[in-house]
Amino acid sequence: MSSSLSPASSARPRRPLGRVLPLALAAAVALLTAACGASDPAGEPVSASADAADASSFSWAVENEPVSFNPFVNSQDAAGPLLRNLYDSYLFLDADGVYHPWLAESYEVSADGLQITLKLRPGVTFSDGEPLDADAAVLNLTKTQDPAIVESTSWATSVDKVEKLDDLTFRIDLKEPDVRVLARLATVSGSPLSPKDFDLGVDDLKFGIAVHGAGPYAVDSYEKGQQIVLKARSDYNWAPEELTGRNGPAYTSTVVYRFLAEASTRSGALQAGQVDAIDSVPPQDVSLFKDNADYQYGATQNAGTPYTLYFNVSRPPFDDVRVRQAIQHGVDLDKVVAAVYNGSTQAAHGVFSPVVPFYDKDLDGYLTLDLDLANRLLDEAGYSGRDADGYRVDANGERLSIPIQSNATFVRDLRDILNQAIAAEIKANLSIDYTFKVLDSGSWSEVRQANEYVAWDNSLNSNDIAAALAPQYHSNPAIGFINLGQIHDPAVDQLIDAGQRSYDAAERTAIYKEFQSYVLTEQSYVLPLYVLRHSWAAPAAVSGFLSDPATGQNWN
Repeated sequence: MSSSLSPASSARPRRPLGRVLPLALAAAVALLTAACGASDPAGEPVSASADAADASSFSWAVENEPVSFNPFVNSQDAAGPLLRNLYDSYLFLDADGVYHPWLAESYEVSADGLQITLKLRPGVTFSDGEPLDADAAVLNLTKTQDPAIVESTSWATSVDKVEKLDDLTFRIDLKEPDVRVLARLATVSGSPLSPKDFDLGVDDLKFGIAVHGAGPYAVDSYEKGQQIVLKARSDYNWAPEELTGRNGPAYTSTVVYRFLAEASTRSGALQAGQVDAIDSVPPQDVSLFKDNADYQYGATQNAGTPYTLYFNVSRPPFDDVRVRQAIQHGVDLDKVVAAVYNGSTQAAHGVFSPVVPFYDKDLDGYLTLDLDLANRLLDEAGYSGRDADGYRVDANGERLSIPIQSNATFVRDLRDILNQAIAAEIKANLSIDYTFKVLDSGSWSEVRQANEYVAWDNSLNSNDIAAALAPQYHSNPAIGFINLGQIHDPAVDQLIDAGQRSYDAAERTAIYKEFQSYVLTEQSYVLPLYVLRHSWAAPAAVSGFLSDPATGQNWN
């Protein structure tokens, strides 16, 4: 397997492997899908032995049911591990920040960064039997620029054209260098679908159960609200050996994902032997598996941006930077996060996850509790009075309220409990009426369209931080499609644009250092809350777990 490394790949700093916590795995059962191998304590891929026991079926209990099974429609980070069974990418990004071929046999980025050329691996097919060739790739990369059928076209704003060079070779021409395009080729959201899938109706295409990927599994059956059953493909033979140590069909012929939203139900199902593994281990249950020789527990920190409160700066009270800064210094997040998550994760101290290569450690001490400063800022902002219930009010007697409304689709990982704990802290420390309410997707959409929210909670995992910043911060709606902080700041746009145009690690480090300081401390546009982690538990005898080295997400 050959590769032509881009300037971005070769120049980026080594990403620490310490965030992937290797498992002490027994070899009795091999849960090695063709795309997902085990890791030894040094973080190196491990292949299964030839006489490894065949596991005919394996079942997961997961917290979230995907809203879509189409990879370029689904925006749930939690759906990634499931979708990775069905969809392979053109490239993958390793822990050192280097891109490697996957469905591509090789790739090359031109010296000026304006052309990305990929030569596809021969013999790759989709689960419906259609070949992955240059025509299929061009069709996919063209169709995924259509806002009628995709979640976002943000990644393609710099794409000029995509063209076939020969049966297995295609080229992406860019209007300007853009690392997001290279990152897209290495994510599940950029994975190709069978050409025939684009003949489906829009609703069927967007829901995704009827579409076909080039991954090691295909959908066998689906029961909404209950489970999805995947069957291994006997013809699969193109996994990246750098990750797996092998590239043949999956050992496990059937994989079942059961949708169990209740945390205690997942833990109970594992302990009762009703499932073989659980995803998103509830913090209060970590010790049941981590400290028990009969089980194994694994966790990774995710890349991208942490779970964050994005202040809506277009309306009161967060149109005033003093109120934003007061909230930043009005709650002890280290204490609250430790209590809610029972020490299983850490409070966020910056706008990037700490495992992002460009993370600025110099800002780690900014988000500290300072009640004198926070209360003085609120007084200066005009909220010095109190009402009969003791809450702050302005000169007109209007209460300072922060009603957080969150889309139920993305409420997971005890986020509702965390916000309730934050509400208690802010009430006690700042006399502010902070509330958290979960809305169904339809109601949240109405609130969003009417701009009737004061803040937005979100996290976004990504293999390259540029792919996470553009949609959440850029003022151009074609790029910042989830810029619900309503940040329309030329300085932010310029820094985002500069960071994604550069393939030089040192230059990007300087750009992102300025970005982090400006967004967090100077303008205080956000309140980072906690660092995402991906966790799982299983019996001690199960082997074959692998986390995505670029994002920290557990693939299978």
